[in-house]
Amino acid sequence: MFKPTKRAAKPKPDRAGVRRQFLSLRPLRNPNIEEEDAEGRVLLIITPPETRASKILGFFLPLSPEERKKRVVLDPIGSHVWRLCDGRNSIEVISKSLQKTFKLGTLEAEHSLRQFFQTLGKRGYVGFVQEKGQKPKAKDQKD
Repeated sequence: MFKPTKRAAKPKPDRAGVRRQFLSLRPLRNPNIEEEDAEGRVLLIITPPETRASKILGFFLPLSPEERKKRVVLDPIGSHVWRLCDGRNSIEVISKSLQKTFKLGTLEAEHSLRQFFQTLGKRGYVGFVQEKGQKPKAKDQKD
């Protein structure tokens, strides 16, 4: 008769450790992105990299260098965070600054920063520096 084998329980993620690791990261702005002050907000000016597709498209639809640039205006909270992304301030320091300046709760500030940095990281607008002594974890690495 067939007997199902018992599966080993998956270890639960160490949420406190993941949170500590996230808060210790230090975001750093992409130096290739220009920025301007637009009425108290930050205006990001992104020049897309030259790719084969953009060269072909440029042949058929020529654009000036200014027309190729993408502009992104950050809201007041995003502008505040952007100004603090200098590679020296940790996400924890930025979170405390948000809490104090915009009267946010701890979880609200951390959740907003997680979403903001995920978006900026995917687009290549920011990178992250780890604190000294911290080892990067591979996605499949277990504690």
